Amino acid sequence: MAAVRFFRYLAPNLITLSSMIFGLVSLRAASRADWALAAWMIIYAVLTDRLDGLVARAVKGTSELGAQLDSFADFLNFGVAPAFLVITYLTSRPDLPFNDGAPHTFLFIACGGYMLCAVFRLARYNIQSDDAAPTKIFFGFPTTLAGGLLAIWMLLLLKYDPSETTFGGSKLFGESFTTPVAAWKYFPIAVAVLGYLMASRLPMPKVGMTKNKAVSVILLALLALGYVCGFAMMYPEICFWMPTVWSITFLIWGQASASWRAMYPPPLFPRKAPPQPVIRAQADIEDLVLDESPGGASSTAASAGGPTDAADTAPAKPDVP
Repeated sequence: MAAVRFFRYLAPNLITLSSMIFGLVSLRAASRADWALAAWMIIYAVLTDRLDGLVARAVKGTSELGAQLDSFADFLNFGVAPAFLVITYLTSRPDLPFNDGAPHTFLFIACGGYMLCAVFRLARYNIQSDDAAPTKIFFGFPTTLAGGLLAIWMLLLLKYDPSETTFGGSKLFGESFTTPVAAWKYFPIAVAVLGYLMASRLPMPKVGMTKNKAVSVILLALLALGYVCGFAMMYPEICFWMPTVWSITFLIWGQASASWRAMYPPPLFPRKAPPQPVIRAQADIEDLVLDESPGGASSTAASAGGPTDAADTAPAKPDVP
């Protein structure tokens, strides 16, 4: 039974840890100027992000450790990797103004701010208890959505950029469509906006099945198509539509609906409460101080801060026959 329990909790955590390899490969690819691979690795991380939760619920292996590991994986895959990809790509283009001066400073602030907003978003999510927060919405963009949007937008722009010659696959938008240079010049603004949306309290519904069967079937079909195109590393034009339309729709909906605007996340900091005594499940190991001076036993106990009995401190009595 112990082995079964061990593997039940191990399975989802292994998926979470393995997804961090995608983030590492993305960083390595970006450092070697393999921009398409770096972006696709972030998409891989997006596609596997939900698997650990599904497996954990299927085998009843959810745990606090798994939740913390998932946050670390999200920070690497959707906080660090997208920011590093954007800053390395835009500074590598000599035709863009991001190598020095004010544009370089703005790019660094946008990417650094995006990464810090991802940290804040994950930390805020971790401290929200299930009783204090709604279960069907997020407050602020999830890091998975923000990182996935940055990666898929970059893939779309790269595919139709005239300077990119290694991107494979047929162009669904036509050979005449090309990425304007202005799209890259304003890309840091998109990074900054996504960072703000992660740190905001704007309500965002969680993706799930609805009561309308037709809508549920359409969602499943789009998700399946996105998984196929994503893992095949082809057609970012198809992967681009669903998260973009979803984000724009519910940004508008969240501001137009009075009930949604009235929702607030739980407070970030704890309210004043009387101090609670610290109760440890087991005592800490006491420090041992070796003292070779006379009366070592009593001085050792005293120096360790431990209790001493009267029998320990009293002088020894001679044996009486």
